[in-house]
This record gives sequence, C-alpha cells and structure tokens, in this order.
Amino acid sequence: PHPPALLRDVGRVLGEMDAALQSFSHPAMRRDLKWDLAGASWAQEHLGYLPDPQRRALVERLMALYEAEAAPRLPDLRASVIYNDGNDYNILVGGDARDPRVVGVFDFGDMTYSQTVGEAAIAAAYAMLDKPDPLAAAAHVVAGYHAAFPLTEAELAVLYPLIVARLCVSVVNSAYCRAVDPANGHMMINEAPAWALLERLAAASPTFAHFTFRDACGLPPSPT
Repeated sequence: PHPPALLRDVGRVLGEMDAALQSFSHPAMRRDLKWDLAGASWAQEHLGYLPDPQRRALVERLMALYEAEAAPRLPDLRASVIYNDGNDYNILVGGDARDPRVVGVFDFGDMTYSQTVGEAAIAAAYAMLDKPDPLAAAAHVVAGYHAAFPLTEAELAVLYPLIVARLCVSVVNSAYCRAVDPANGHMMINEAPAWALLERLAAASPTFAHFTFRDACGLPPSPT
C-alpha cells in the first residue's frame, strides 16, 4: 500500500539524497544514458518500435509537450549528480502497516549528472502508476521532496512535462527491448500500467498539474 505519508517519505529521502549529492562529482557521471531526462528526445527516434498507431500517436503528442515546455528550459535549471531511479522496485520500506517508512534505496546504476528536478519527476512518475488519483499521488512525492530540498518555481514549471517524458521513454524502451531482446522481461515490468497512465494523462491539463505541484510546495497555485 502507498498511503500519502509513505509517498511523501519517498520524496523526502530522494530530496535528502540530492541535497547530499550537491557536493559530489565524478568524471563517470558525465555520460550518455537513455534514462537521462535531459536526453529524452531519443524516444521520438524510436517510435517505429510501437506497433499500435494509436499508441504511437499518443506518445508523439505527449512528447511534444516535453519538447515545447521542458527541453528548451533545461539548460537554465540546476544540475547535479542524481540517483535517477526512484521507482518502487528500488525502494525499501520498513515499519508496520500503519506507519510505513522508507528505510533505504538500492540500484545506483542509473546515477548521472543531469537536471536535479529529474529526480522528483522520475519518482513522481512511478508513484502515479496504478493510482486512482495519479496527480494527487505525484503531489505527495513532490511535497516530500520539496520539504527536504526545495524546488525552484522554474523547476516546478517543467515537472509535469518531465513526468510525461519519463513515462513515454519507459514504454518506448519496453517496445525496443521486446524487439531486440524479447527474453529480457525486466524491461517490460511497468509497461502495462505506464500505458494505462499515459492514456489517462492524455486528457489531463498540464496547467492544472503545474498548479497542483505549486500548491503541494506551499506556493500560490497560479504564478500569476
């Protein structure tokens, strides 16, 4: 179960990690990585691996939001080494059922130097899977992250397009892996819930999502 307090705790732990990583650098972190949201555009070059034309059109439309609203702004945002993989297969939870808490994370293989806000976007994207109110689930993660490591208003403005981009990258990568390595089931574990979420988000308002995240961080929902 993912109660709100646990989702906020996920954000808190990742925010604390990013705060600690602000002083960390290593040459190996400067690398090309398909999970780096700063380079999410690669997914558009692989849309041909999606056999369903309707789904292909859906990803193309949602990636257009990333290209218009996030990609041009990324160079002006904070960058640092980030964990980059806050999904529920990598997060350890302890305590009892009434008060679960994040006690650790593992699998640091996707760490990279990228825009710091990508950390919150990735965790929020996975928190939204299989939720009756995906945006509310994401807002809890964002609130926890912001409490530990405050997001800027500019970062909050690109958060939703980055979340959508991560989901698009995930489904395109699953299709690609199925084509080149069909025995690798690990790369397909989130495919079905990711598609279901993308289809719901296709009817969502990016502006409302932006305002929701601002509100979760204690800011006036509308910047104007």
